[in-house]
This record gives sequence, C-alpha cells and structure tokens, in this order.
Amino acid sequence: MLVNAIWDLDGTLYDTYPEMLSALVATLEHHGAKIDTAALLTQIKRGSIKATVGEIAPRLNVSAETLLAEYHALEAQTVMTANPYPQAAAVVKAIQAAGGNNLLMTHRDNSAWALLHQAGLDEAFIGGVTAALTFPRKPDPAAINYLVKVHQLNPQRTAMIGDRKLDVIAGQRAGVKGVYFNVDGLNDAPMAEVQIEQLDELLPLFHS
Repeated sequence: MLVNAIWDLDGTLYDTYPEMLSALVATLEHHGAKIDTAALLTQIKRGSIKATVGEIAPRLNVSAETLLAEYHALEAQTVMTANPYPQAAAVVKAIQAAGGNNLLMTHRDNSAWALLHQAGLDEAFIGGVTAALTFPRKPDPAAINYLVKVHQLNPQRTAMIGDRKLDVIAGQRAGVKGVYFNVDGLNDAPMAEVQIEQLDELLPLFHS
C-alpha cells in the first residue's frame, strides 16, 4: 500500500495546459512563428516548454530567455482561471483522510500554492517544492530526494504522480514509484510502475 503521494501540478492536478498553450502560441506567433497548436501541445507534453522554446528560438532569431520571459508574463495573466481536474480534490482529500500524505513537486513558481489555495486544496498538502527552491528540473531527482529526506518518507510507500515521462523518471531515480497520468493518451511512459487514465484509479493504491 502507498502512503505518500508526490504530485506534479500542471497537467496532473490542474488542467493548466489551455492557459499555458495559449500563452506560448501567442508568444511564438508574435515573433513570426507559424504554429500547429496540436503538434506543439504534444511536443511540450513529451518534453517541456523550456526545451521547446530552446529549439524554436534560433529559428526566430530571438533568445530563448526573451521568449520564456514573454511567455511567463502572458501565462501569469490567465493561469489563475485554471481549474483542477474533476477528480483531483476528492482524491487528494481521500488520501489525506486515509492517513496518507500529499506533497507538491512542480516547476511552477508559488502560483502553484495560490491555485491550490483557491480551490481549497492547500490544506491537504504537508509541503512541497516549487521553482522558488531552485532545484534542478525533472527528471533530475534532487527535489524528490529533498522531500523524502525532509518529510522522512518511506520510498517504498511513496509515489511520484505526473502526466509526463520526466515525472516518472524523476521519481524512479529517487527510488519511489513512478505513476503516469496518461491524461492525453500519449502513452509516453512505458517505464512507469503504474499508469492511470483517471485520477480516482489511484485510490485502491492508497487503501489496504
């Protein structure tokens, strides 16, 4: 039985990709890029926005740093309109009610906590890591190792839950279970110990 759930935020607890994608498309099109939105979504889900921008920037004769700054400024204007996935609240509260622990591990800044607070979910979390702590980005396991150490988690009873393979790989490198939320049907993490398509599929794993 699992006890500790380490959650990714974007695309896992929260459906923030519409806001993120809209801001990224607007940023790239402002600099003359022609964007296939569906292909761009797949690219950032299979990799990351940072890596995608780094690949596109040279073709636009703009620095990746400039594009990322413009993207983050646009995304910040709309992200607080994003909603949790329909089952997210019930699942994190059920894990807490069963005596388990929820923790956050996201590349997002402290707007992550603001989103959780807005939905009344922050009280279901005992802690977490955001970009404010400047850990290396996933799939580096440093942030998960930090959470395991600080909160004295048993790795064998801990899962890293995310919608991208880098979430799964980061968890496995830290010695915890990798759970892949295949929310987009990309089937991109065959190495995961567990794959789910709905968040409530997690509940049997946290109950004996």
